[in-house]
Amino acid sequence: MNFSAFDVAIFFIIIGIVVVVSFLGARWRKADMKKISEWSIGGRRFGAVIVWFLMGGDIYTAYSLVSIPGGAFGSTHGLILYATVYGAIAYPFLYFVAPRLYIIAKTHGLITGGDYVNLRFKSPFLALLVALTGILAMLPYIALQIVGIKYVLEAMNFPVVASFVIAFLIVAAFTIVAGLRGPTLGAIIKDAVLWAVILVVLVVLWVKFSGFSLVFSSLSAQHINVLVPNGLMIGFITLGLGSGVSWLLFPNLLTGIFGSKDSITIKRNAIFLPVYQIWLLFLAIFGLVALSEGLVPNGVSSLAFPNVLAAYFNPTFVIVAFAGIIIGSMVPASLQALSAANLITRNIYLAYFNKNAPENRQVLIGRIFVVVMVIASLIFAITPAASGLIFYLLTMSYAWLLQTLPAIILSMYWRKLDKYSVGIGWALGVAVVTWGLYTVGFSSSLLPSLDYIYVGILGLMVNLAVMFITRGVVKLMNVEQETLLEEKDYVDVEATATASK
Repeated sequence: MNFSAFDVAIFFIIIGIVVVVSFLGARWRKADMKKISEWSIGGRRFGAVIVWFLMGGDIYTAYSLVSIPGGAFGSTHGLILYATVYGAIAYPFLYFVAPRLYIIAKTHGLITGGDYVNLRFKSPFLALLVALTGILAMLPYIALQIVGIKYVLEAMNFPVVASFVIAFLIVAAFTIVAGLRGPTLGAIIKDAVLWAVILVVLVVLWVKFSGFSLVFSSLSAQHINVLVPNGLMIGFITLGLGSGVSWLLFPNLLTGIFGSKDSITIKRNAIFLPVYQIWLLFLAIFGLVALSEGLVPNGVSSLAFPNVLAAYFNPTFVIVAFAGIIIGSMVPASLQALSAANLITRNIYLAYFNKNAPENRQVLIGRIFVVVMVIASLIFAITPAASGLIFYLLTMSYAWLLQTLPAIILSMYWRKLDKYSVGIGWALGVAVVTWGLYTVGFSSSLLPSLDYIYVGILGLMVNLAVMFITRGVVKLMNVEQETLLEEKDYVDVEATATASK
């Protein structure tokens, strides 16, 4: 598709607006950006509407726009439809669990999940393990944002690697300057553009095909079953369950949660954020259209959505959609790099190198590691492991993070859970996940040798089994439990006060 100078100008205007607004985030709700809480989590001042855009902009990204249609095209087993249902697990989990974690974080000035683990178990080392898991998980997560825009750049005849570097150094720059406020403001524009694009595409395709029954009829005639994951049912169930449960464990999601002004804001968003899940269903349908109409003849599944756009829309609309994909990559990558930098700053630098570091020094270290994370992700993005179906990149992150479930979630409800049980369980769980991914060449997260079970669930099963056994041994040895939390720390005083009015 050929784009005019006018089209290219629109492309750069949209991206330019997002970048400028993200930089201006440093002046939004003016605060002392040398304070770690202001730079990293926005001073915990974001209300329900802002958090809705922030978390929506963070969760629904280039992964959604490229890999969901691509996965629907590339899989004849309907596996990709897991993405449309795991929210049914994630959002109720978010509603009931996140407010408790938020209350503890707000009361004690916590910035990261590692901070909570250190407080709960009085163990900087266990906090370090959780932080390292989060940092490891962020690499493929940021990388998939980068890989997700590859085909857009190729379609526009831009030099891919040079464009990657420029775009994500800009991401690093506005994150350094504005902290969490940068991607928060950028997310508002990003979501507005993408909502408009997706709804327009849906309506146009609906009219063209007189609904989508013709698409499903065509696939059925080709003996392609897209609704039931034949032979992959265990993979479908375990992938959906693991993804839904581990959602809350993502460092970037925790950053958005900790930036909320109160626990009621979190509960409201757990109710209204599922609106974004509609995106995933629509995007999967777009992929099925590509599959039905043979719009990806070269078999590169990630081209499904770009080729649907090219086939049915004029260049000006396509360029707007392409700009949406680019900003749908840049804005989430900013928050992901920020959350990883927070972990490095709080749970590595502050815990092991400079325990008395003032807040301005913590902010400086955080800014430095935003750049480090972006560069590391750029390197990861051009490795063979990231060059395949990017649908699986995020599921690898889920798998590793799922192993922190006992440390962050179970520990809030099981008060006698000890650091030894959690730590040993974590080690075996992470080892199983890493081994499983290695056996399939890091090209998938489902294990063919075990009926395609999701490697994250397999790791968690081992993790929990080892944790319970170790817990029994620790109990028999009468090892004293250590924690810096009290019973009152678990009480949602804001929700209680609201309910009493």
